[in-house]
Amino acid sequence: MNEELQLILTEMRHGFKEINQKFEAIDQRFEAVDQKFDGMNERLDRIERKVDGIQKQVVKNSEAITNLNGKVDKQATILTTLSVRSIAHEGEIRNLKQAR
Repeated sequence: MNEELQLILTEMRHGFKEINQKFEAIDQRFEAVDQKFDGMNERLDRIERKVDGIQKQVVKNSEAITNLNGKVDKQATILTTLSVRSIAHEGEIRNLKQAR
């Protein structure tokens, strides 16, 4: 009976070794997955920083475009005024030439 218990104990130890090896393999896989997640988190952080910078630049560009549109509208009004004055002056010059 003592030999039987010794055999059972040996088999149990062997079984526990196999289970421990499997747990170690699982732990290694989890470590690899954790490393991949860490890498992904770092990449996402970089992407978020880039997106934030792009959003700020878009806001600046939008403000600049709005400002330019205002200036273009003002210049269009000035050009219209100058065109009307030029036409009026041409008419006055013609009238003066005809009066001579």
